[in-house]
Amino acid sequence: MLAQQRHTLILEQLNRNGTVHTADLVRQMKVSSETIRKDLDYLEQEGRLVRVHGGAMPLNGEREAESAPEYISFQTRNTQHMEQKEAITQAAASMVREHQVIALDYGSTSQLMAMELKKQFKSLTVITNSIQNAMILAECPDFTIILTGGILNKDEYTLVNDFTPILDHLHIDVLFMTVTGVDPVIGCTDLRFSEARIQNQMRENASRTVVLADSSKFGKASLVKICALRDVSAIVTDRGISPAMEQKIRGMGTELVVVP
Repeated sequence: MLAQQRHTLILEQLNRNGTVHTADLVRQMKVSSETIRKDLDYLEQEGRLVRVHGGAMPLNGEREAESAPEYISFQTRNTQHMEQKEAITQAAASMVREHQVIALDYGSTSQLMAMELKKQFKSLTVITNSIQNAMILAECPDFTIILTGGILNKDEYTLVNDFTPILDHLHIDVLFMTVTGVDPVIGCTDLRFSEARIQNQMRENASRTVVLADSSKFGKASLVKICALRDVSAIVTDRGISPAMEQKIRGMGTELVVVP
């Protein structure tokens, strides 16, 4: 494949997916990683994209890429933006009905959502890869808790790289998904490949996917793309979101719930 053909394919994928990964391009084009790195370097010099660790993003995402969030420990996140997260999860709980099947992923906002479900409901089935969430909800006698299998991630208290196809056989009424970044063009992103894989498995089996993201997450993008905004049913955030960003999100046709 000629260099120009590779460049065209890279830009097409970038436009379609909002990000490209070096490893994926190597496999698809059957060339060396050095060849792909040279292609990405060339396209960056031409002003067509911006390089990030492990791949590339659109040029208009350069500012976001430079300010993309680094990993912050679970314990630290449990002290950040707590007032906003509590308001978000309280509003999100109004979207739940007794006896539904709910999916929760991982993180500080997800843990607050588990606490809100525990407080407001008597009987739910909850699917999660978070051991913390399972422990919170285990105190509810009429809750059924389903943990995805896998390897324990000791940083996040999650189960990843699951060995069973359990999620392929479960119907989910509502998935409450947390992210590290929300961008109108790039979509919903996270820092971890394994967790994003499970988030997408849950999303594909859910009737509705509701993103829970405090306003600090908007206009930011991490390396791992979960999905485009069109793939989620709604986003719940707080009033700290800027008017310009709110307009952009609504302009994508995405339902945006801004809590006081």
